[in-house]
Amino acid sequence: MILALLPVSQLFADGDTLSINIIIHDVVAVDEVFIPQEFALHPPYPNPFNPVVNLVVDIPQQAQTRISIFNMRGQEIIVLENHELSPGRYSYQWRGSGQSSGIYFVRIQAGQFEKSQKISLLK
Repeated sequence: MILALLPVSQLFADGDTLSINIIIHDVVAVDEVFIPQEFALHPPYPNPFNPVVNLVVDIPQQAQTRISIFNMRGQEIIVLENHELSPGRYSYQWRGSGQSSGIYFVRIQAGQFEKSQKISLLK
């Protein structure tokens, strides 16, 4: 059997059209860049927690950012972030398994923005 490739000009006459339908069945992932409009410390979840709490912060412009956890005495017990961050949404987790049950505070300082929220560790 001999296969020959024909030039396109021999496959179609002048004025012929070719239609191609493309069907996309699944999209696995689309990377989108999310730039927040304002600084935010979203509500920690779950709250109360045991032993892990999730924290989400929005940084709308490049800023030196510090995210810390404090106990009821006002003592900083852990620093989760202390770097210059580019604009975006950031997620953190704090595992309080080495701490006693009680009330803690998560605090963010980013540029001129400061906010604290109460979190409860229940064992």
